[in-house]
Amino acid sequence: MPPLETLLAMCCFALASAATPGPVNIIGAMTGATHGAPRALRFVSGATASFIALLVIVGSGMLIGTEWVLALAWPMTLAGSAYLLWMACGLLRGGGGNPADSDPSIPGFWSGVVVQGLNPKAWLAVFSSISTFVLPLEDRTTGMAVFTILFGAICWLSLAAWAWGGARI
Repeated sequence: MPPLETLLAMCCFALASAATPGPVNIIGAMTGATHGAPRALRFVSGATASFIALLVIVGSGMLIGTEWVLALAWPMTLAGSAYLLWMACGLLRGGGGNPADSDPSIPGFWSGVVVQGLNPKAWLAVFSSISTFVLPLEDRTTGMAVFTILFGAICWLSLAAWAWGGARI
């Protein structure tokens, strides 16, 4: 188990990373504003699941070596930018009403998975947090597990707050 000061630093980093504006936060807020917070929580849950998967996969890779991950940086940046632009255009074209739950224009779970997986901010948070908080620990496996749980909970709560705030607009 990481020491208390490391746990506090992990939590502060996770909060600063997850709560500050970024593409996923904005889409969550816009979805909350146009479709309501409950519908936006599907997107929030997908984005959080994607972030946790990214953290575990990249973190595990960083524990054994980083060169394979670095080769993905440029293609992921291009793909993420294109997808975020496509999502932004879709949000701009939206009428601002409250369509039915089955409306494909509402960003749902899988949209959250894709957007977060392609989000450069998420990738930077993963690389910097793993190298700062997990790699220096003696028991990296436990540190990785604890950090994943903390970051996952903070990520979901932060994104849900953006969706809730958007619904209040």
